[in-house]
Order: sequence, then structure tokens, then C-alpha cells
Amino acid sequence: MRLSEPSMQLAAPILAAIVTFNAAAAPAAPPRNMLLLITDQQTAGALGCAGNPYVKTPNLDKLAARGTRFAKSYCTYPLCCPSRGSLFTSRTPHELGIFTNADAELSAKGLRGETLGELFQTAGYATAYAGKWHLQAPFPAFKGRQIPGFGMLPLTGKDPGTVNQAKVGKGLTVDPQTADAAIKFLRQPHPAPFLLVASLLNPHDICEYPGCEALHKLLPDDPAKLPPLRPNFTDPGKLPSALLKYVAQKGAWTERQWREYLYVYYRLVEISDGEAGRVLAALEQTGLASSTVVVFTADHGEMMGSHKMITKQKLYDEAASVPLIVAPPNAKAAVDQPHLVSGLDIMPTLLDYAGIAAPPALEGNSLRPLVEGKDVPWRQSVVAEVNVSTDARMVRTGRYKYIAFAEGDDREQFFDMEKDPGEMDNRIADPALAAEVARHRSLLDRWRKDTHDQTGARPTAGKTKGKGKKNRPVAAETPPAAAATQPANDRAAIFDHKDKNHDGKLSLEEFLANQPDPEPAKQRFERWDTNKDGFLSREEFVNQAAR
Repeated sequence: MRLSEPSMQLAAPILAAIVTFNAAAAPAAPPRNMLLLITDQQTAGALGCAGNPYVKTPNLDKLAARGTRFAKSYCTYPLCCPSRGSLFTSRTPHELGIFTNADAELSAKGLRGETLGELFQTAGYATAYAGKWHLQAPFPAFKGRQIPGFGMLPLTGKDPGTVNQAKVGKGLTVDPQTADAAIKFLRQPHPAPFLLVASLLNPHDICEYPGCEALHKLLPDDPAKLPPLRPNFTDPGKLPSALLKYVAQKGAWTERQWREYLYVYYRLVEISDGEAGRVLAALEQTGLASSTVVVFTADHGEMMGSHKMITKQKLYDEAASVPLIVAPPNAKAAVDQPHLVSGLDIMPTLLDYAGIAAPPALEGNSLRPLVEGKDVPWRQSVVAEVNVSTDARMVRTGRYKYIAFAEGDDREQFFDMEKDPGEMDNRIADPALAAEVARHRSLLDRWRKDTHDQTGARPTAGKTKGKGKKNRPVAAETPPAAAATQPANDRAAIFDHKDKNHDGKLSLEEFLANQPDPEPAKQRFERWDTNKDGFLSREEFVNQAAR
């Protein structure tokens, strides 16, 4: 696993020696079962155990009471497919080439057996998957499709993709089926250890509000029961221009409509908690809880009306932070406040508990030492990305958060998360924090280099926008049509980035990934393929692009 921070690099040889010694001295632990529970669009604060008085999540609270809840937990990208790609590979979305909810077929990403399910299968685990997948098909069980490394558990009832969304919520339709399938699996005999994923869709149904009749039925008769507006509902200062379109989406809503939206969202969280509770109860009833590591998380969060925005694709904490609970058998209850953790860490954690060697290319780190209360070197920062609409990057450190946008005015934000957890006061131009801003820019630069982030080269000073603020945009990836203006070594680097299976040639699918102009790009591919073998060699890509 890559440990990108300098302090971790210095400690790596010592740690490796300690790990090697311990591995030789201690007997191998018996295999354990693994249960990964995932919800969709649940923000980290949408838990009763996180101190939220407006939502009741007794089942997940009970899980947190026998495990570790990580308070600073972030997804890699607040959008379904890119984030889920990271959960099941421990790679960043841009490394996978999953930039949106399209082109997300995980089996086509050239990972050569290094996905979560495939590694567990190879180690002799029975692997089963129930519910939402979305890499590529949202619900493969209804399409008769298989997914890398898992047996798809059959779902009964209606395919959520076929329901009338004006009347019935997708998650309200399919989540009971997902829980039923997971429970049926748990109640079967288990001659081998298992990895079970139960992936619920809700509270994602909030995306269908206010157009869905079933969601309106969740509203209370008494408006006094509606929660108040979020404390960071109204921004006192100027927002980056890249965000203004999101504010405008619901600009005509009344205060009551905003509060109704939040109320419905919390009810969907509670309904999802109920389905998760049924699965956890079956784990107890079957006697498997004493030998099963349970991990709960979400693919991304939800804005909930903060900053007058809804849904996802933003890098504010409401959308980027996610709940994360790790509960091995006989663990002590804990809340981990200081450590910055990521969706990249889920896969290494499960592998660690199962005693399965982690491939060196994984980006994340096992959370097991933190759950066990060990004092280990840890990362200084986590990074999240957005590659849709307007590219953006987020760097979160222990106290601060830095966000850089690729285009528009006022492209940088910098928040003191201790004093300003609602991210209301942009301190990017504060002279007192100039050193911290520079440090966070440097951290982002280092991350880009370490992860080969082609969609965001080092920011350069931009035109001053109001009050002397400098804009440092995240540079977008050079369009393929402009490749002739790049030096050959840059084109070679792009080739390496696109060559996901590292076979020294690009298929048409690899070439078209993240292309803004797919039809002209296809014509370029055919033109550059001089030997007409259906692939582009490195020489063809570098030389033909320069002509």
C-alpha cells in the first residue's frame, strides 16, 4: 500500500521490520467472516450516535456501541460510481478512469484480479453480493449479470429501474429485497468463511423528491415537526462561481420546502437503518456475530440544504463526509476523532482482518491498528475529487480544508474546520493563514504526483479576482485533439495513464475513457492505428498524436 506522506515514508522500513518479526513470531489468526454494509447518499452526521437529534438510527447506533466510529471519514468522490470504484479497489477514481456515473464497468478497468471480491475468492472465501452495485449496472441481479469476484444474490420483486418514480421510490422498492437476500445467505450453512456485501439504496431516494408520491407520504401532518434549516443554510460571503449553478437549482423553494426536504431525507435514513438492522439481527440470531467483522459506510453524503444546495458532487463536508464504523468481534466502543480516513481504506481493512495479503498498488491503509488502539504513523491529509461539471479537488487535514476548482472566479476555498465546521468563512486571502494555505497547496501537488492525477496539474497563479484574491485553478486534462502541442514525454505519460491493464497497448475502450469528444476520438483512434490491429501501441500513440 502506498504511504504517501513523508513521515510515513521515513517510518516504512522500521514498520516493515516490526511487521515481519510479528508475522514470524505469532501464529496465523483463524479466518473470519466479513460483512460490509453500504448505504447510498448518507452523510456522516446522519446518525443518532453522531449527535444528530433529528434522526433516529438505533441499529447503526448499536453497531457503533460495539466498534469504532471514525469521525473524520471521507469518500474519494461524492458521486456513486467513482466512490464505489474506490471502495472495491482501493484506487482513486481518476486512476480507475471512472470520472462520472458513465464508463464505470469495473471488469473493464484492467485490475487483473485485484478487486475486493476477487482477492477474497482467491483466498478461499465464499463471496456474496446483495443490492446496488453500479459498476456498471445498478442492480445486476435483475439483469442476470455477474460482477467481479462475487456471486450475485437473487432479488425477488420488482427491478427498481422499472418502477414508476412518480409514485414509488426505488430504494423503498428494492432495499427490503436486498435485506431479505442477505438474511437468507446468513441463514445458510457456511463451510467456508464468507465476505457478504449488503448494499442498500436509501437514503438515495431523496434524489426523487419532490416528484415522488411515496416520499410526500413521509411528511408529518404537523409542520412543527419539521427540522430547522441547516445552520449553514445561508453563506455570508461570496461563493466560487462554479457553485452558483447548484444554488440556483432550488432558488425558488420556500423555507418550508427546504425543511420538508430535510425531514424526508432523515426519514429515508431511518428506513435504511431499519433494513440494516434486520441484517444485523440475523447475524446475531445465526450465531455468526462472534466470528464476523462488520464494516458500515456509505458511498457519499448529501448536502441537505447546507449552502442552499442538495444532493452530491460538492466537496463540502455534507456531501464528502460519510459514516464509517468498524466492529470486529469483542471490540471496545470508541469514537476516533483525530485520524483522517478514506473510502480507500475499506478494502485494506477487510483484507487485514481476513489475513489476506494486500497488493502493493492499493492506495488505502488498514484501519485495524486504529480500531485496536495502536499508535501507528498515519496520513496527514485525505483528498477527494470531483470530475463532473467543474473539476475540483479537496485536501482535508486535521484542522483545515482546502478546495480548488478548475474554472470560474474565486476558485479557491480555505476553511478552519475547528472554528468553522459549517464552512462559511473562506479564509483563502487571510494573511495570518498564508503559510497554511501554501502547505495545503503543496499537499495537493504531492498527491497529484503520487496518484498520476492527469485531470489536475499543479495550479498556476491566475487573474486576480476582487479584493486581491489570487485564483489557482486546477488545470484540466489536455484535450486529445491538442496532444500535438505536448512534448513527447507528456504524451507518453498520458499513454501510461490510459493503459489500465499495463499491456503496452491501448484498446478502443481505454482510449475513449474520459474523452470529451467520443466520436472524433474514435476517428483519431482508427487513424492512428497504422497497422490496423485494433490497438494503439505506445509508438503509435506518441508519434501519431504529434503529427
